[in-house]
Amino acid sequence: QSTTYSIIDKGALKISHSFDLAGKELTEQIAKSLSIDYIAAENLKRKYGLILSSQNIKDIISPLIDSILRETERISSNFFQSENKEVDKFIIAGGAALIPGIKEYFQGHFNKEIEIANPFLNIYCPPILEKILKEMGPAYAIAVGLALRGLE
Repeated sequence: QSTTYSIIDKGALKISHSFDLAGKELTEQIAKSLSIDYIAAENLKRKYGLILSSQNIKDIISPLIDSILRETERISSNFFQSENKEVDKFIIAGGAALIPGIKEYFQGHFNKEIEIANPFLNIYCPPILEKILKEMGPAYAIAVGLALRGLE
C-alpha cells in the first residue's frame, strides 16, 4: 500500500518517511495500460519488471518507480542538509524488491551500493529451503524483523 524510506545511521533510526505509492499501484497501472486483469498484470510485473520485454512493462512502471526515486532523493538531500552525511547504501525490501531489474534501476539512478534485503540471512534453515527463502525474503522483511525482535 505504501513505500517507507528509512535512514539508519550507526544502528539508530534517523528518518522514516512513508508515501502512498507501492507495488499495488505498479500492478494497477500495468492492468490499466494493457487492459488486462489484476492477476495477469501482477504476473507480468513479476516476470518482466524493469527488464526490456515485448510487453513494455518497463515503460509502463518506470514513471511510477521514478516518482519513488525522486521522493527518496528529496529525503536523502534533506538528511544531507541537516546531518551533513550522505546515504552510503540502499537496501530494498518488500514485495517490490522482487521486481526483476529493480536493483539495477536503483543503481543506475543513485550510483550507490544497492542491496536486496535478505531477512533470513542469519537464520538457520534446512539447506533445501535456502534458495526459496532468499527469493521470497524481501517480501517478509518486516515480519521476520518483528519476529526476531520478540526473541531478543
